[in-house]
Amino acid sequence: MAQTILLIAILFLYAKWIFILLLYPLQVFWGQYLKHRKWQYKLLAIPYYAIEKYFRFGAGRFVLYNISIIPSNHLRKFLYQGLGATIAKHVVFHFRTEIRFPHKLTVGKGTIIGDNALLDARNYLIIGENVNLSSNVSIYTEQHDHRDPFFGCCKGRKMSVEIDNRAWIGSNVIILPGVHIGEGAVCCAGCVVTKDVEPFSVVAGIPAHKVGERPHNLQYNFNGKSCRLY
Repeated sequence: MAQTILLIAILFLYAKWIFILLLYPLQVFWGQYLKHRKWQYKLLAIPYYAIEKYFRFGAGRFVLYNISIIPSNHLRKFLYQGLGATIAKHVVFHFRTEIRFPHKLTVGKGTIIGDNALLDARNYLIIGENVNLSSNVSIYTEQHDHRDPFFGCCKGRKMSVEIDNRAWIGSNVIILPGVHIGEGAVCCAGCVVTKDVEPFSVVAGIPAHKVGERPHNLQYNFNGKSCRLY
């Protein structure tokens, strides 16, 4: 009896991770299918799609959230890559990164993603090399159309977001769909970026507007080192 109670207690404590370990491989097949459109992946991903339908597409987000709190940057990157994200070397993902549609996310060499980042890649998010995202940055590639009588999503215009090499996105910045941020640009803390940002320009405010210029001779390269157990 005591052994049964102990077993039940252990299963209860580790139920979340058991669920994740069972679902993640199926989610990998689904991500690879969406990225490569091969029928073999689609066949293997049928159980995942059935589970997602039952959970109203919350199971995958549950897995991604729990990946974001694993205390290892290397393991987090490996798991994101398994789900289809294209991630170069020396990239750092800090805690609680929320990724939507990882198979449409590309991150260049040496880029640092700060704590609590929201990376919405539903319509493709491309981040260049040695980009620095500070804490609490939110990037969106999809939004509702307030003029649509059915509150549908915006159609017929560019929604992807591109951030070029060595751009610096400050804390609490919000980047809206369709924006292209040029090389070396700086988005100051708290600004809302609604339109393209010129290379090496400094923007601030709501909506963001140019307030300065950055030197054009940037040469730094991030080495990918991060806190241990982080």
